[in-house]
Amino acid sequence: MKKKSVISLISYDAAYLPESVSKYYNYVDEIVLGLDKNRTTWSGNSFSFDEKQLWADLSAIDGDSKISIIEEDFVKSKIAIENDNYERNFLKAQCTNDWIFSIDADEYLVNPKDFFYNYCPLVERYYNKADICMTWATPYKTIGDATLVIADEDGSPFFGENQGMTTSKDSTFTYARWTDKSAAGHNRLMSPLVAIHWSLCRDKDALHEKINNIGHSDLVENDPFYQIWNQVTLENYEELHNFKSSGLGTAQWPILRAIKSEQVTSYIEQHLSKAY
Repeated sequence: MKKKSVISLISYDAAYLPESVSKYYNYVDEIVLGLDKNRTTWSGNSFSFDEKQLWADLSAIDGDSKISIIEEDFVKSKIAIENDNYERNFLKAQCTNDWIFSIDADEYLVNPKDFFYNYCPLVERYYNKADICMTWATPYKTIGDATLVIADEDGSPFFGENQGMTTSKDSTFTYARWTDKSAAGHNRLMSPLVAIHWSLCRDKDALHEKINNIGHSDLVENDPFYQIWNQVTLENYEELHNFKSSGLGTAQWPILRAIKSEQVTSYIEQHLSKAY
């Protein structure tokens, strides 16, 4: 098997990173983490996190010395997505292996063993010809001891959103994690890998920071997503149908389903076969 490198990012999502890394640590050979040396987001805003805690948490995970941290100035443009692309390409260039996996801090892999041990050997000869995709399962909002999860009409997790996450070192990231190998939607391979995507499921202030600093933060100003999210309660969530707003993608979110927060992972695990 070819050796594998993971790139990931340290920013306002830093608190999620140790758990994310722990999900794939045993299956990869190298983990390259990028941190803007000026603590500036792609959108040009300052961020901070508990650095002492993060370094301690990563050190506790890194028994095999796989993790390296690259501090550079990653804000080269006034356009957020260009900085997103720049950082990912910069980190990819620091990797020592040709097979590159890009996994963000707020993504927790649900079935990494199956993906790395069973699926990757099958597609190893294609790794430099296409972007390999994972599927997102997306918690939407936690209220009390319940978490609203984006679901299909039948109540199973919504697996309608895919994200490029695996490529080769000779590719170029052109829009976040999509590369020149998968331009216009071509040369994309689906995989059985599912990640719980915690992007939306955080407190109000943290979500506001997130959506105003992501690579496509320029779309937020005219998107009603945040206002809708802020108004959702356990009393009204069932009123939402096909409610995803336009600026954050094309696939519509069918419904929300309320799950006890401690059961979110098991709920998604029960439906993994549906994702692939």
